Order: sequence, then C-alpha cells, then structure tokens
Amino acid sequence: MKNLKLIPFSLLLLLLLGFAVDMAAQQDRIHYSQVFKREKPYRIFLPAAYEKEPARRFPVLYYMHGNKGTHQTPFDNIQELADKHQLILVCWNGRSEEADVRPYNVGYHSNINYPYQITDYFLEFYQHIDSTYRTQANRNGRGVFGHSMGGFVAYVLGQKFPHLIGLVINSKGSPEFFMGLPNNHTLIQHRHLFGNLHGVLVRFQHSTVGEELYHLNEEVHFAASQEAGLQYDFQIYDNKHTLTYPQFKDAVDWAAANFKNIPPPPARWHHASTSASFHVWGYDVHSNLNEPGFIELRGVSKAGFRIQTRKWLPDGVAIPGIKITVHTAPVYEPNVAYNISDFNAQTGETKTSKVTADTKGRLSIQSDHEAHVFGITRAKEKAALAVSQFAGINETRFVNHKTSSAIKIRVWNRGSSKADGLKVKISTAAKDVVIENPEITIGTIAAGQHDWLRDSFRVIINTAPPTDGVSPYIRFNLVFTDNKGNSWNDEVDVLPFYDIEEFDAIGVDDGDSEIFGSGNGNNIAEPGELIMIYQESHRTKLYYDDPYIISEKLHDDLQPDKWGDGYALSSLIRISPDCPAGHVIRFLACYEVKQWSTINRKVSWGTFSITIGNNQKASIDADSEKDL
Repeated sequence: MKNLKLIPFSLLLLLLLGFAVDMAAQQDRIHYSQVFKREKPYRIFLPAAYEKEPARRFPVLYYMHGNKGTHQTPFDNIQELADKHQLILVCWNGRSEEADVRPYNVGYHSNINYPYQITDYFLEFYQHIDSTYRTQANRNGRGVFGHSMGGFVAYVLGQKFPHLIGLVINSKGSPEFFMGLPNNHTLIQHRHLFGNLHGVLVRFQHSTVGEELYHLNEEVHFAASQEAGLQYDFQIYDNKHTLTYPQFKDAVDWAAANFKNIPPPPARWHHASTSASFHVWGYDVHSNLNEPGFIELRGVSKAGFRIQTRKWLPDGVAIPGIKITVHTAPVYEPNVAYNISDFNAQTGETKTSKVTADTKGRLSIQSDHEAHVFGITRAKEKAALAVSQFAGINETRFVNHKTSSAIKIRVWNRGSSKADGLKVKISTAAKDVVIENPEITIGTIAAGQHDWLRDSFRVIINTAPPTDGVSPYIRFNLVFTDNKGNSWNDEVDVLPFYDIEEFDAIGVDDGDSEIFGSGNGNNIAEPGELIMIYQESHRTKLYYDDPYIISEKLHDDLQPDKWGDGYALSSLIRISPDCPAGHVIRFLACYEVKQWSTINRKVSWGTFSITIGNNQKASIDADSEKDL
C-alpha cells in the first residue's frame, strides 16, 4: 500500500483502466461441449467498446484454423482488428481429441474416426457464444472465416447453415473431403455446392500458381463464377499456402465492411444436404436416409420446389428406399387447404391432393427417392412458371457438340391464374457457346397447364471438355416474363456428347479382378453383370443415357499427391438382366491422373461403345453417332 501512494493518481488510474481493457479483450476460455463430452478451449477477442458500452451488441466472426493450427492464433495484433472494427473475433479449436494431429474429423475414409461432426459442434458453439457474450445473435451479425482445412470447414458451415450465417470467407481452403460418420460419410466437393450459398456473402482468398492447392482451387473458383446470382468476392495472393497477417487482416476488414450488407433470405433457393434430417430457411426435412448421399432441393419458393435423392453431386443416381417429409416454412395461410400437385419426373405421372396448413401456416408434403416437382397453390394465386423437364438428342440428356442442337423444355404453370404475353430468355456464363435463338415467345399458359414448348432453343456448344475437375455440364439460365411485369427464374444443366476421339483400348472388368466388377469374369459385358470399364490401365467415369443400365456406384481413389486432396472417381455400372444380347451402349467417359507436389488433376476424355454379349467394341457410323 505504501508503494501505491508513490504512484500519481492519474498514472494509477491509467494502469488500472489498461488492465481492465486487457481483461475485457483477448481471453482464453473453455466451455463444456455436449457434442465432444469434454471441455473445449477457445480464444475470444472483445472490442474495446465491449466494456465501455454495456448495452451494445457486436457482430461475431468465427475463425477456423488449418491442419496444424489451434485456437491459439499465430498473430499478435488481432486485438487491434477487433478494436478497429468493433467486432468480436472467436477462434475455436477443431480437434476431436487434443492429441489428434488432424482436426475436424474430415478427409479420406481413414481420417473419419469419430461419431460426431464438426457441424454439430458449430451449432452448440455459436449458441454458447451468443448466450455468454453480447453478440448480434442473428445471421446479419455472424460470419465464418477459415484457412486451409479451416477454409474447407468455413464453406461447409455456410453451405449447411445459410439461414444462420451471413458471410463466409475461405482462405486457400481444401476443395473436397469426405465428411460424416465412420460408417456413413459422403464426398463433399465445394465446386458442386455453391447453389447452397445463395443469400450469403461469399469470399474466396486464392493463391497464384505454385501453391499446393492452386489447380484444385481453380476448379472451385470457376464453379463459383458460373453460379448465377451468387454474391461472390475473389482475391488472389502469393503462391504460398501459409496465411499471413495481411491476408488475415484483409479477411477481417472485408467481413467488418460487409456485416451491414448481408442479403435477405432468398425468395428462391437451392439446398443439398447429406443429413437425414435438416433445417434450412424455415423448412424442416426429415427422411430415413442412412447411407452416403444427398437430399437435394432446387428452386424452392412459395409456389413449390423440386426434390430428389442423389448418391453423389452433381448428377448421381437416386438412392432407392428413401422416404422424405418436407415441412415448409410458415408462409401459407393458417388452416387453409392448398392444392398440391406432385409431378414425378421419372415416370411422367402427376398426382394431386389437398393439404391444410397448420396453425402456423406450414404445410407437410411427402416424397420419395425419385425426382419430384411439386406445385403449391390455391384459388386466385397468380401464375408461377417452372421448368419440369428438358430433353436433348432423341429425348436424352445429351446435346450435340460443335453443331446446332435443340434443347426442349417442358414448362409448368403451377399457379391458379394464366400467364399472358409470356416470353422466355436463355443465357449462359459458359464460354464458346452460341445461342441461336435466345428468346422464345410462348404467348399464354393457362393455370395448371404443363406442356412441352412448341419451339426449342437451339445452341452450338463449342466448349471443350474440361481437362480438370470442372463439371462437364453447361448451365443455362432461363428467365420467364409476362405482360404484367412478373418474372420467374429457372435453370437447366445440359451435357454435350463431346465430339472427341474414341477411346481405343477398352477393357471390361466383370469380376476377373476380384476387386471391382462381378460376373463370370470373361471380360465381356453381359446381362445382369456389374462392370467397370477401363481405357488401357485407367478406370473410367461414365456418362450415358441408356435404359439397360439400372444402377451405378462410384469408386474413389486417393491418387498420390502431397496432402491427400482431390479424389479420382470411376464408375461401376449394373447391366439389366433384361438387356438383350447385341444391345449397343454408347458412352462419354473420362479418367484422371494427378501431379504430386502442386496437386494438379489431369482429366482425359473419350467416347466408346460396348455391345452386350460381345467382346468386340461396337462400330458406330458417323450418322448414328450424331443421334447417339
């Protein structure tokens, strides 16, 4: 006490205030996690105004560390950023067990070792932060930011919880990992999931050539640039995989500047989920899904939605036996009956029923594993246009390559009023595509009318098949307008049957390897067999449209590379037992190899045909090849 009297009062006050500010600023804390059943550490940075303005609430930016990181951030001046922007920065710990070298329970099959997911922990953790600190406890004040493996996780969180997260920042993140539980995990590839991020501000901090993930993340960046309506910011840094303080600061600066720009919930949205049950944008979806794969919702609006199961994205086959219940958001008139039209895109059948909204204005709709398009309406609702089907060559999913090709669309007015003066425009972000007639005049579509348009769009797709993991599909965006100023958006993804060289060293594994196919092992594709097709020594990924291929599953390889990023996929297909001998199946196919250090996927494409019951590759003349 005698020593304290020697200190001038003003200096003592400054020292005490400084100590108080430090205590209210960076803190290393722990909380008990019900997910992990143990205490979890985290580091939090509170802004200087947190103690000075006790009635004020602050936005929160969560940081997800990389593979060898922890919640103990590597930079000394993060507090300055929290003070400058008056936001809360939270750095979590992604390790399932403290002794683990690898965090997040994601990666290849052998990396998934725990019966819980990091997405479960995020739900618990953000609620702990919101209940403990004065946060802006809504998506307008909540963002996520991650580097490397943490960048992968940041995108996963935004894709899974767009209704909870307003902005997402990925710094040089891993582009794809398996994710889920030890006996039930699915390949998550960000390049196929940007549709989930409508309504979220998205930033990607990329690198230049030479960084280990540069080539794989070029695939991610390209996919984001092709997603119409995505609010996407892109920055590029040097060719090092490390996260520097200036790059960290750039991300925090961008988040702080954009918390005030969070977009409202989208009026029309898409969502693909690996969960059996999930909640998104006010909708609750429940199913008996208990295997790898996705439940995919597209074009969800008050007028209806499309729903289906897929074993993989973007074009996986359906998962048989799945039953789905969708509880809509409370956007309908309580206790009022609505007409539900259910169009099965596989069978072409339509069923109608009446469903009464509950006291909160929610409807319950039943579906299954196949692709269904639902319409929801009642009397005096305005028109609502949607594409229910499209077709290319000979009613297949393919279109011609390098020559004029027709895209036919089937349009459904799901509303209870007609649409007059109707036109539809088509566009694409893809390069080297010529649209010969970008607008079609439709005229009138009556309420409930569901027909193929008389006129087709004609396109010439000169785009070369991708030499990396970019999707081979071409996205076309459609905008319908009527004479009352109404407009409706939709999209179709078409696959060119690329005009490329034939694969000339085709082999069939029908069980002779005792690893992949199953059959009599004579290297001839025969009815009822499960086969894998090789080009020379390379397993192939197959694209086809043939009724005698009744199922498909994918085999994945982690080919040699530096970190275990990027997976090579190949097809195992089942030939129907009813397939007649001599039937010719035409394929578009690809295979990939990878460079080791700067991980670079090299994809080679070709076409070929097989004749069922014949060990010779079928010969196809030029005219028949055009028509598949």
